[in-house]
Amino acid sequence: MRVGIFTDTFTPQINGVTSIVSDLERAFLRQGHQIYIFAPAYFREQRHQNSHIFRFPAINARFHKESRIVIPYDRRAFSVFSQLEAVYSHTPFSMGLLALRVARKYKLPHLHTYHTLFTEYLHYLPRLIRPSRQMAERISAAFCNRCDAITVPSEAMRAELLRYGVHKPIYLLPFGVDMQLYERPPKLNVRQRLGLSAPELFLLYAGRLGAEKNLDFLLQSFRVLLDRWAGERPLRLVLAGDGPYRAHLEELAQELRLGDRVIFAGFIPREELVDYYRSADLFVFASKTETQGLVLMEAMAAGLPAVAVRAMGVQDVVFPGETGVLVSEEGFVEAILALLRDEHQRQKLREGAKRRAYEMSIERCAQRLIEIFRQLAAPTATAL
Repeated sequence: MRVGIFTDTFTPQINGVTSIVSDLERAFLRQGHQIYIFAPAYFREQRHQNSHIFRFPAINARFHKESRIVIPYDRRAFSVFSQLEAVYSHTPFSMGLLALRVARKYKLPHLHTYHTLFTEYLHYLPRLIRPSRQMAERISAAFCNRCDAITVPSEAMRAELLRYGVHKPIYLLPFGVDMQLYERPPKLNVRQRLGLSAPELFLLYAGRLGAEKNLDFLLQSFRVLLDRWAGERPLRLVLAGDGPYRAHLEELAQELRLGDRVIFAGFIPREELVDYYRSADLFVFASKTETQGLVLMEAMAAGLPAVAVRAMGVQDVVFPGETGVLVSEEGFVEAILALLRDEHQRQKLREGAKRRAYEMSIERCAQRLIEIFRQLAAPTATAL
């Protein structure tokens, strides 16, 4: 099948959407499908580097340096639109609007994946152009209702879109990861890089260091954890990632007297991050704004048990008693303590996490997407 993927973010930018699109590209190609990616260019030389990736002119968003505002015009890309059999958008913005135009002009099925709970990211916009939560919800619903169908990674996100007023078919499809990345032998001695001694245990958080990730709570919980852990094996918290909230978090760590117990590892390339997951003892995740939390799937693929705050999105990718533990904020520290003290249970969860990751791999997601495209092309398409 010939599928056009439209996205406002792609390599070399690193985020959850980019990871999913990259993994899907490989999975689709392995399954014999023809994939075209329509994405922003991040530098001039990138415009014509790949025959199936079309890079559109783009400028940096002044209010959010990581984002690109795409100019949806590229003659080379326009020449292949008529060859597509399906349109697949990952953004409601510049390239998403182009996806709507292409689908309408060529009468193609248009599937959209709703990745981000935009109402929780409004603080990144300047006040002069910042919509209200209600307006953001209406904009999201208006875009989704112009598509033929939507996929969401969680039941909570489906309920959210229904509340917004979305009436098009909504398919539940949490994205797994490319398991081939996790089948290779370790390349990096993570503990040596971090300066950890042999008996030390370490908790890992991976992801963006942003206000919406509830990281103040994570550091405060780690302070309580250390106070209750006194006298046992040394314990560290490693934050793998970067973002606008890092300076604040570093100050908070000092205020909480965490010293070298917290390691700010900075941005870690995805190939290396696999070994961080493998080396850690537990994955800790406190965000309450995720539509899925791809890092939880990555931890699962590496066989790393997770302790996560029960919230929308997270509930559909952490399986209590099988891959990790879901708790309220009040029970977060206690759950971590219990697992750190029970090596047998941690091993059981490691095995369950790996098994579940294979069941939810990106290969299976790609197969399901092709099924959905074919259903949408049929005269009576309904969500499953």
